[in-house]
Amino acid sequence: MNIKHIASLTAALYVAAVSLYAQTVEKRDTLDTSYVTAVKEKMRNTTQTGLMRLDGNKLRSTVSAFGTPDLIKSLQMLPGVAAGNELMSGLYVHGGDGNDNLFLLDGVPLYNIAHFGGFFSSFNTDVVENLDFYKSGFPARYGGRLSSVVDVETSEGNMQKYHGNLSLGLIDGRIHVEGPIVKDKTSFNVGLRRSWMDVITIPALLYVNHETGGNPKSRGGYAMWDMNARVTHKFSSDSKLNASIYWGRDDLSAGIEQKGENSSMNIGTRTNWGSFTSSIAWDAKYAPKLNGKLMGYYTRSDSDVGYTFDVGAKIDDEMKSMLYFDDDNLCDVQDAGVKYDLNWYPDSFQHIRAGAAAAWHYYKTGRKYKQTGSLFALGGSEENTNEEKEDYHAWEPALYLEDEIFLAYNFTVNAGLRVSLFGTPQKTWWSLEPRVALKWLITNDICAKLSYTRMSQYIHLVSAMYIDLPTNSWMPSTPEAGPMVSDQIAGGLYFTPGNFKINIEGWYKTMDGMLAYNGANAFYPPLVNWEKSFTSGSGKSYGLEFETTYSTPKLELSAYYTLCWSWRQFDAYYMFPFPDRNDNRHKVNLVGNWNFASGWFMSFNWTWHSGNRITLPSHVVLLNDGGGHTTVYESPFNAALPDYHRLDVSLERKWELFNGNIIAFNLSIYNVYNHMNASFAMLEQDSNGKYYGMAYGLIPIIPTLSVSYKF
Repeated sequence: MNIKHIASLTAALYVAAVSLYAQTVEKRDTLDTSYVTAVKEKMRNTTQTGLMRLDGNKLRSTVSAFGTPDLIKSLQMLPGVAAGNELMSGLYVHGGDGNDNLFLLDGVPLYNIAHFGGFFSSFNTDVVENLDFYKSGFPARYGGRLSSVVDVETSEGNMQKYHGNLSLGLIDGRIHVEGPIVKDKTSFNVGLRRSWMDVITIPALLYVNHETGGNPKSRGGYAMWDMNARVTHKFSSDSKLNASIYWGRDDLSAGIEQKGENSSMNIGTRTNWGSFTSSIAWDAKYAPKLNGKLMGYYTRSDSDVGYTFDVGAKIDDEMKSMLYFDDDNLCDVQDAGVKYDLNWYPDSFQHIRAGAAAAWHYYKTGRKYKQTGSLFALGGSEENTNEEKEDYHAWEPALYLEDEIFLAYNFTVNAGLRVSLFGTPQKTWWSLEPRVALKWLITNDICAKLSYTRMSQYIHLVSAMYIDLPTNSWMPSTPEAGPMVSDQIAGGLYFTPGNFKINIEGWYKTMDGMLAYNGANAFYPPLVNWEKSFTSGSGKSYGLEFETTYSTPKLELSAYYTLCWSWRQFDAYYMFPFPDRNDNRHKVNLVGNWNFASGWFMSFNWTWHSGNRITLPSHVVLLNDGGGHTTVYESPFNAALPDYHRLDVSLERKWELFNGNIIAFNLSIYNVYNHMNASFAMLEQDSNGKYYGMAYGLIPIIPTLSVSYKF
């Protein structure tokens, strides 16, 4: 089905829906209108498939590794989502590649969402009010990514009283304060985090260097900071202004220095990376049924990765540098944008959204390399200096129109269209993205939904490996590496009998224009003429999700199951479709929260899924001359790691003090029964010459004790 057919079908559905709506309105009486309005208020924002909503309190009550609740790890537990590497902040949704998720913080795109190489995310749950997580059925107001939308909203701050929280965990500490600046008029909400890793490594390195006598001498450390701040001012009940800032940095360094009688060696690495976002937004109500939001923003993500290598020798009783390397790599992406969203309720059965957005993108990359001396002739005067840099500019305007119509008390249509452009000095692309979602309320407790969406993504994450590291860099589409496009159909049945919620949902998604690294093994990918190191291909994903939740005021139990197929086809690698590395055919998650006694809270989650896939040699061929052998790879990702499973448990005790403040102690245990899940595998050979696969686990049981004080 091409884009013309899709657009025609969407337009036909919309015209038919409006016609049916007009006929239905004429036949309704006053009593029916009252009933439909109540249903409308309850179900207004749930027409889309694949939407899950989490509030800040729920996020803060989950089991947390290292004593810090993590937003991304909460999303990893949900159906339809693969986590990738253990303990990392990977998010692979409906067969996506992980670089196709749109993260919004107070409406501003956030490019780098991980600290410490992905061990915990950039989102501080202390300041989060709620989030919307879309896996399918994307409304027309969202665009720019293929697989998911994570829309995070921070709290405006309490207008009446001061509240706060001080928390100390295994690897970081957090401070959160909110309250009025001018009561009932102006409020603030501030959250700060800092890691303790440098505090731990400093005495550890002092001890190591003392034991070695300072030769070799080790050095290094890691530190992380981030800050969220939001100020809200109400001009009136119909007008308010919000200003938000996020700033986060990571600084990692390591090195070793060794001195001998006639030689010396000094190796060092330095890495720092981070993000900054700022925005100012004005919300105004122009009429009882018309309101709008105007926002301007700036966002930046940058990294600087380098290393040095220095070998010295004693010449004429003086230690001189004989061979010296210095390599420094810089990546920087910056956006400045403005967007306007309009909401209009012409009557109690219709909600029209419209908006426009424009963003200017700047991508800066560079590499400086210097070598003095030679590996083959120490003391030589050979010098090799090379500097590469490339700047890219792009602009991206978009328009959207979205109409949600309640045709009857039990039938809703959300039809939308998004038009986007992406222009560079070399080429301009445009995309027409129709969206439609249907909801049929069969009974008060049973609902059916169906959706179709087309999404376009104009930027690519240039990476030589699968781990979220600061060596990865965002790049715009170019004539050699164009935009990515996905089409997704999803539908399901949703039940809410009594205290239960039961959802069964399926999807089918195609992805075109995907990129895969085809260069040599490298820690840092090429950034100048980077397209030459990547090949283009396609992918598809389909499957089923099952969710059931039982809720009471003191107990919530959830069970999630995902059945998924995820395929790739890159003709440069293999002429047939092959499974993606995150093709976890089966995934089960059990999650529970229990307030079993006054002041006592218990949480747990157990996860099991089919093992991630890897590429191993399928044949070993002996050479004719008897001088050795060579290996043959039949297809990419032709082997699966052992099944993954893990239990995490959290126990919290709260005491209310005489002044009404609360102190809480939390014991969290990651991987309770210490199952060493396979992180990678290798092909090995036994004493009889037979080959076998050996998997290796890295992450053991991790207990964490944290304390918090809430006022």
